[in-house]
Amino acid sequence: MKNLFYLTVTALMLLSSCQQSQSQQPAQSSTQEVKNATVETILSRRSIRSYKPEQINEQQLDTIINCAINAPSANNKQPWEVRVVQNPELMKEIVDGYKAFSKNDRSPFYNAPTLIVVAYQKDNRYGQLDCGWLGQNILLAAESMNIGTCVVGGPVKYFNSPEAKSVVDKLKFSEGYEILYTITMGYKNESPDAKPRDKNRVQVIK
Repeated sequence: MKNLFYLTVTALMLLSSCQQSQSQQPAQSSTQEVKNATVETILSRRSIRSYKPEQINEQQLDTIINCAINAPSANNKQPWEVRVVQNPELMKEIVDGYKAFSKNDRSPFYNAPTLIVVAYQKDNRYGQLDCGWLGQNILLAAESMNIGTCVVGGPVKYFNSPEAKSVVDKLKFSEGYEILYTITMGYKNESPDAKPRDKNRVQVIK
C-alpha cells in the first residue's frame, strides 16, 4: 500500500513538472496564424475614387507626411517638395482650371477632401525615382489608417502649362521644381476588389 502511495505521488509530480515545462515553451503558430501588418497593408491597399466629405484629422496627416519624408533617396538628397491642399477654394480653382484646360467637365480628384501635390527637383537625375518612394510611403501609411488614396497623373500636364501659372504660384514650389503627380486622400466611401496581377512578369534566376 505504501509503495502504491509513493508511486502515485511520483507520477503526479512528474506530470506537474511536464505541464509546467510545456507552459514555459513559446507557443507554436502555424504559417496561417502569423500575421505581418506591413504585408497585409500592401495587399489590402486599393485606389479609392469615392470619398466621404469629412476631412482627415491633423494627427493622421502628420503621421502620413512624416512617413513620406522618411522615404529613401539617392545620397539622401530628398529632391522633393510636397504641398497638401485642403483649402476648398484653392481646390475648386485647381479643378476649374483643369476642366477648362482639358475641356473635360469631370473632376479629376473624385471630390476628395485632401489633395497632395508632389514636385521633384528637375536637375536631380534620381528626382522622379525618389519621389516615387515618397509617394508609396504616403499610400501605405494612409492605408494602415484605413484612409483611401489614389495616384492621379492626369492633371500634371495642366499643372505644368502656362495656363496653370496662377494656381501653381499659390502652391509656392521652389524654383527648379516641377510637379510630378498628385494623390487624392480621404476617408473611404467604397471598398473595391483587387484587380488581377500577373505574377509571370516576375522571374527568379538561380
